This record gives sequence, structure tokens and C-alpha cells, in this order.
Amino acid sequence: MSANPITPAFKLPAFLLALGLLVSTGGCRIASEQEGFVEPDPPVELNIWLIPGSGLEPLIGQYQALHPELDIHIQISTFTQLPLKLQTSFAAGYSSPDIASIDISYLDQFKQFPEYFYDLSQYGAAELEKQFLAWKWQEALNGTFIYGLPTDIGPYALLYRQDIFSIAGLPNTAEAVAERIGTWEQFIETGKIIKEKTGKAFVNNLEDLYLAIQRQSPLQYYSPSGELLVEDNPQIKRAWEYAIEAHRLDLSAHTAIDTQQWGIELLTGDFAVMLCPAWMVGHIKSSAPTASGLWNMTLIPGNSANRGGSVLTLPKSGKHPEEAFALIKWLTSPQQQLAVFKAQGNFPSTPEIYEAPEIKDQLDPYFGNAQPGLIYSESALRIKPTYYGPHHTAIEENMLEFLTRVELRELDPDTAWTYAVQNAKKIDAGFR
Repeated sequence: MSANPITPAFKLPAFLLALGLLVSTGGCRIASEQEGFVEPDPPVELNIWLIPGSGLEPLIGQYQALHPELDIHIQISTFTQLPLKLQTSFAAGYSSPDIASIDISYLDQFKQFPEYFYDLSQYGAAELEKQFLAWKWQEALNGTFIYGLPTDIGPYALLYRQDIFSIAGLPNTAEAVAERIGTWEQFIETGKIIKEKTGKAFVNNLEDLYLAIQRQSPLQYYSPSGELLVEDNPQIKRAWEYAIEAHRLDLSAHTAIDTQQWGIELLTGDFAVMLCPAWMVGHIKSSAPTASGLWNMTLIPGNSANRGGSVLTLPKSGKHPEEAFALIKWLTSPQQQLAVFKAQGNFPSTPEIYEAPEIKDQLDPYFGNAQPGLIYSESALRIKPTYYGPHHTAIEENMLEFLTRVELRELDPDTAWTYAVQNAKKIDAGFR
């Protein structure tokens, strides 16, 4: 095949060229004659994908102001949409962001594809290890490969209605409640007393009870070798059985979080306790602002647990990894994590600031002048590393679907468990 012919340059008449020159220079020397003139480089464009509620947007605005050589664009996607978009962009081969926030429950899924991410150890990230909680740092690794820098975390606390405990004849100070509800057996027993004495439900729903107990296990639905553990992890069955016992005793109000009904019942006291990850505190206050002073806070039964939190990763299709790493290093620093905590309560993954007055000495009138910073700090420091596995979210959604069908009385508990296990195996097989 012959090469494409070269089109001759189009020539303007001489008088038009002269006129153009006069107009463009305005009687001054043209740019090429200006001594020392240098055409400025265009700004480096960074695209960052975040989930709602990260609290990072104002900080990114500050960083942009400090770095005019950058042009930073933020795109917000839901907790479930962002991983799907990222996976689609990898599969399709079109540009993904320079920075992507990935929730911890999805991260093991992406660890299967290291070729799509920059190893942050190449940019000095290993030197930051001591900055973060050991268990949180461990979750961001795969061997020596560093997938991301941690942002916030979701340690648990137990919220309880002081007035309902008093009506039931139970002590209602934080210390007394923690002592009384030190195990999940004691938790259920206290729920029975609340129900008998007040007629109130104990928990908002079975799902949140199941998740709190299940999250206390260092292994979730998968072993590190990839084996599905739904039947073989005793903590999964234990979490299911406690939720079923709460159902059998009619201790659930059947109310999902972040719904209008939930906000109403937080005020009216239709349920007595909430198993509350740190990020949920802001949701509670905005959903039921007039419930201030009715709730108090203490530690959850048993071991500590985490639900939620993200890491900031650098997809390899990003064109500016050095600039992107500098940004996420700044965003995840202790000072900036403290700023996010002060602004909206997201709990930091950097323990050196747990002694800061804003955290250590925090008194929250919404929770009867409890000290959320102190309680969540203690909870965070007790958490053990958790292995989620590559398809954690899909398996968990399946388990919660069948648990909800029990709560709605569509299935009996034994049948629901059998179906949940069978369906989990089908889901897992579909990924292999």
C-alpha cells in the first residue's frame, strides 16, 4: 500500500500575512523576540475517585491551592459503584483514575490483579508503616506489595438508650453497662430483660447484630489460600445463631440504618441499642438531631471489631504516580486525618494522634457527654488484622439476604441457613 500523499501547505497572500503580523504584535515585538520568554508547562491533571463521606474533598481543595502546578478533579461514586467502575475500566482498557479510594472489604478482590496498581513501596511508602495502626497497615499489603495508604477506620462502640435501661431497672452508666454486657450471651440476656420490662425491641435489626459479631473474626468468608469458609468458620455460624436467637426472642425492631424510619426510632426509642461503627455516628446525629442526650456509649461485647474504612490506591493507568503519591501521603498524614475527624468524625488510622486533646478529651453532649474519641481509640487499638478474601462482599450480601428473609418471616432459620450456604458455594464457583 502506498503512503498517504503529503498535502502542500496552504499559502496566504503576502499582504494578508503582513496584516496578520501587525494585528498579532500590536506594534510590539513578537513573542519569539521577547528575551527570556518561556511558555509555561500545562498543569499536571490528577483524577481522584472517592466514595461519599470520605471528608477528603476540603483537604484536596487546600492541597490544590498549595500546588497550582496541579489540576485536581474529584469524582464521587457510591460504596458499591466505585469498585465496579474501577474493574470495568481495567477490563475495557480505558483510563482509570490516578487515585482510587477502595473500601477495605473490596481490597482483597483487587489484590488478585497487582499488574493494575503501582506498588507504593517504589515511592517510599514502607517508611510510613509506623504512622498507621499495625492491623490496618497489614490489610493494605499483599506480601511486600503496598496497595494503598489507609484513610479512616470503623471501630465499633455500643450505643444504648439510658432512659430505656432505667425503665427496665438496669444500671445505665457506661461502666455498668459495659460490665453487664461483656459477652454476647449477656447481650442477649439483657435484651430479654429490656423486652420483658419495657416492651421495646433491643436491636434495630438482625443484620447489624450479625455483622458486629462476624467482624470480630480474623477470618471472614475465605481463608488466605482461597478456600470458602462459610460452613467451616465457627464465627460465621456463631454470628448467625446469635442473630437467630434475637429473632426468636423478638428482640429486633426490623429497621435498617439510614432510612427515615430509623431516624424516627432513634428518637422515639423503639430499640434500645445500636452496634455503631465510628462512621455511623454522623449518620445518627443527622438522622435524629433531636435525640441528643438520650443515648450513651460504651464498648461492644467480646473482642473489638472494625466495619468500614478505605485505602487510597494508585491504578497503574494513571499517568502521574509521583504527584499522586505525594497527594495521598499528605491526605493520610496524622495532621490531615485529625482535621477530618474534627470536621466530620471519621476516625483516624494514625494512632499517634489518639492522645490529641480533640480526641482524648472529646465530650459529646449528644451521647450524654460520653467520650467517643476515647472509646473508639480503645476499640481501634484492640482490633486484630482481618482477612476478607477476594469475593467477600458478594458472599456477605448473600448471607444478609437470607438472614433478612428470616427476619421478614419468609423462611425458617434452618432453611435459610441451608439456602445461604448453598448459594454462597454457587457464587464462589462462579468466580473460579
